[in-house]
Amino acid sequence: MNLKTNLLFILLLLLSVAAQCVFGNFPFAFFAFPLDAILALLWIALIGYGYKEKRHSEAVRLWLSPQCTCWTLGWFLAGCLVIGLFPQLSAQEAAEKSGLFSRLGCYNFMSSWIFVTGLFGLLTHLGMITVRRFFTPGRNRWRFMLNHAGLWLALFAGFMGSAEERTLRIPVFRANPNNEAFTSEGNVVYLEKPLQLTNFTVEHYPNGTPRRFFAEVSMDGKPIHLEVNQPYSASWVEDYYLTSYDVHSAEPEYCVVQIVREPLKYVMLLGIVMMLCGGLLLFLAGPDKQMSKSVSELVD
Repeated sequence: MNLKTNLLFILLLLLSVAAQCVFGNFPFAFFAFPLDAILALLWIALIGYGYKEKRHSEAVRLWLSPQCTCWTLGWFLAGCLVIGLFPQLSAQEAAEKSGLFSRLGCYNFMSSWIFVTGLFGLLTHLGMITVRRFFTPGRNRWRFMLNHAGLWLALFAGFMGSAEERTLRIPVFRANPNNEAFTSEGNVVYLEKPLQLTNFTVEHYPNGTPRRFFAEVSMDGKPIHLEVNQPYSASWVEDYYLTSYDVHSAEPEYCVVQIVREPLKYVMLLGIVMMLCGGLLLFLAGPDKQMSKSVSELVD
C-alpha cells in the first residue's frame, strides 16, 4: 500500500507539472459558478458512494491511508510555501514572466495545475475520512463531522471563490450616469445598471483631515448608500464598496466604487461556522475516553 500510494502521488505530481507546462494555468473560467457547485455535489456523492459500497477496495483504502495524509498535507503546505515566496500576480502579469518558475505557474500558483491537483487530493482524502467517521458510531461523531466537513467546505469555497472572485472599479459621476467599469488589468466591462452620484458628504477632523465620508448613489434610479467599510450588497454574490472620491473639489464631482463578486463567500462562511460549532462541542464534551483505538486513528 505504501509503494502504491507513493507511486500514485508521484504520477499525479508529474502529470500536473506536464499539464502546467503544456496548457498553462487551470481553466477556471470553464468551471464557473454554478458548474463548480454542481461538480462539488457530484464529487461528495461519489466519495460517499465509494466508501459505502467499495470501502474494502484498494482504491478507497489508499485514499484513507496515513501515507495519503502525509502526501496531501505535504503537497498543500508546499504549495502555500510557493505562494508565500513568490509574488502572486494577475493572470495577465504572470503571463508576461519568463523562465522555469513562470512555466511552473509560481507567479499565479493558486491557479496552477500543480496546486489544483494537490488541493483536489487533499479534499478527496478529507472527504473520505469525514464519510468514514459518519458511518462509524461514537459519542463524539458529530463534532468530528462538523470540524472536518466545515474544513472541507471552507477550503473548497475559499479556493474556488478566490479563483472566481472578480473585482471591478467604476468612477461614479455627479453630472451623468456611468456603467463603464474596469478590471484590475484595465479591461472595460459594461454594467447592466448605470450608477450616478447624487450626494456626497465628507466629515473632517479639527485639523482638516477627512474623518468619514459617504455617498448617495443612484443605481438605475434606485438610491443606495455607500460608506467606507460598510458595503452595499447588490446580491448574495456582489458587494459595492466606496473606495475614494474627488479630493480636489469642495463638493466632489465623482467617487470611485469597487464592485466585488464572490459567488461562494457564503459557502465558505458556512464552513467556518461549522468548524466553530465543532470546536464548541469539542470544548463542552471533552475527549471521548470510550472510543476505541481504531476510531481514534480516524484523525489521520
